[in-house]
Amino acid sequence: MLGPAPAPTTLEGWLKAYPHLPGILLAAICLLILLLVVLPRIASWRRGKGRPVLGPVQVDELIMGSGALVVDLRSAETFRTGHIRGCLHVPFGELSQRFTTPDPKASRALILVDETDEISHQAFDLLTRRGFTWLYVMQGGMKAWRRANRPLAK
Repeated sequence: MLGPAPAPTTLEGWLKAYPHLPGILLAAICLLILLLVVLPRIASWRRGKGRPVLGPVQVDELIMGSGALVVDLRSAETFRTGHIRGCLHVPFGELSQRFTTPDPKASRALILVDETDEISHQAFDLLTRRGFTWLYVMQGGMKAWRRANRPLAK
């Protein structure tokens, strides 16, 4: 009777015994890199599903074109580190006092921005319940804005 073949002990032995191994390792490494790149963006994608969200380039175009108003919901400390030029700084804690009812004469869209877009979606829900329309959330928040190399004001 033949017993089990001994396991290869050298790299050359492994490659002869398992010729498909380098391809499998390369594919596994590529999948791991892809997962590490996509994983941080999955949460933002899930929060924005079914809502009006805009990417940083779209926000920049809306600001320049139709004059949409960007509402920055971050704290004063993080706002001072850099913000979108011309934005209105309203920390999330003050939002309910400063935006009580929509102005019927308002013709500009509001774009809600925070660091990651998590707070922006909460603000979106609050303002929608109060009757605001023309609301957008910048997907990925200021992290996405910086990643897209958009200009910052200080």
